[in-house]
Amino acid sequence: MTDTHQAVATATAHHSAAGTGDAYWFFDSLMVIRAAEPGQPVIIEATVAPGGGAPLHVHADLDDSFYLVSGRLAFRCGEQSFAVEPGAYVALPHGVPHTFRVVGAEPAVMLQVHSDDSFLRFIQAVGRPAPSRGLPPGDEPMDMDAAFRAAAETGQPVIGPPMSDEEAAAIAAGRAA
Repeated sequence: MTDTHQAVATATAHHSAAGTGDAYWFFDSLMVIRAAEPGQPVIIEATVAPGGGAPLHVHADLDDSFYLVSGRLAFRCGEQSFAVEPGAYVALPHGVPHTFRVVGAEPAVMLQVHSDDSFLRFIQAVGRPAPSRGLPPGDEPMDMDAAFRAAAETGQPVIGPPMSDEEAAAIAAGRAA
């Protein structure tokens, strides 16, 4: 048997059943770690509350990508703005500032795929272990200065405000510049 065949023969599969994985309340979202095996992509199941999103930020080295399972998003990446519907896959290059906002009354559920654990370390640094698989109650204060420091320290500094309701509505309606 060659070395290649030997490596395949001794590798083991990773299985993440529904309802499993470490879960964190992270700002207005539920983040469930579906896969974080060494040498493999990090897969995070993110559920983001209606109207929720991310401030303008940039990943220093991480190419950010996701598959939207449900909900609707308005996205801005660099000079591009676009609406994202269920079934869409989006890949965002590292080094390009981006922001998004959930549009409508339904939470957005996405599977994020990352080649390294830098964003996972950010979630673990500022998130709280989720006692349930629902969205966080939204009534607990967060030290935003500490959160922004952790974002920068893990390679995704915040560089601007979140997307406004008005901008998100314009993007969702196809009126964005």
